Amino acid sequence: MSGEPKQSYTTLGLLVGADWSVLCHTYPHRPPILVVDTGNVSMSIAARGDAPDARHVDFAYKLLAAVNDYLIAYERFQFESQDVADAAAADDVTAPHAA
Repeated sequence: MSGEPKQSYTTLGLLVGADWSVLCHTYPHRPPILVVDTGNVSMSIAARGDAPDARHVDFAYKLLAAVNDYLIAYERFQFESQDVADAAAADDVTAPHAA
């Protein structure tokens, strides 16, 4: 044993389908809890401890920015995919067909 402290590492993938929810639970005298539920997996995000901490506010702003980036990228992906599908459908309509 090296005497170095052990650290754990976890990666969680959430595949979002039809059965999902995102909720923010608020309480009068405790920090809020954000819950993301994808049907088979539920994840909660909360501040460590009950005392306000500016580091968690920084985290929340970075989370908000990352979610906004995700939204913009996904909308772009969706629109580009639709454009490709529309172009393929237009090509199919104008292409000559054998009798």
